[in-house]
Amino acid sequence: MGNRSHPRGNAPNALAAWLREAVARPLAGWREVYEDFSPVDLATGERRPRAPGPGERARRVAVLVPVLLGPEGARVVYTLRTGGLKDHAGQVSFPGGSAEPEDGSLLETALREAEEELDLRRDLVEVVGELDEVYIPPSRFLVKPFVGLLPPEADMVLAPEEVETIFCVPLEELASPGVSGKIRLEREGHVLEARTFLVGGYEVWGATAAITAGLLARLGWRPPAS
Repeated sequence: MGNRSHPRGNAPNALAAWLREAVARPLAGWREVYEDFSPVDLATGERRPRAPGPGERARRVAVLVPVLLGPEGARVVYTLRTGGLKDHAGQVSFPGGSAEPEDGSLLETALREAEEELDLRRDLVEVVGELDEVYIPPSRFLVKPFVGLLPPEADMVLAPEEVETIFCVPLEELASPGVSGKIRLEREGHVLEARTFLVGGYEVWGATAAITAGLLARLGWRPPAS
């Protein structure tokens, strides 16, 4: 994948070591990667910011980016949010949510939410690092992503009040040419253009796409030219 060394074969141990090293490495160009996946208002040409403005109050949110390891390779786990939720209904997402007073840290928030949404036991998650925060202006969420490796035996069962579908996408597929494209969508009377990952019949866009790109970039992938 890209110009960094992908482990020969798909042995889970080799993949795990590769991912641990890649996620731990800072990404110098993370802001540019995030901005590339930020929707643009076609009427004004303005791009949604990926960091809150001066004095703007943001809601702290954490998500888990689950990567399922197995003999067939590494697969990123996504959820499709149900249509009745208050924020980001019907969109592809990672398990996560707002920090609660009882959470000792944002990592605890991410693990708790993954357990609530996917019935994913914490002891099955090997947290290998964190990615850079991404801001979502419509909901004022400031999202902290954590990457967690899951063993092949990790079972996930969705919570139907929050999650409509769970689906997995191989890392190699996400990084394939032609998977990243652009879509137009209407939100609150505005027509937006957004770069996406088109996988498994789903459109992964917005902050979820930016986080995905941030992970892939650490593995040597580069966004296609606009």
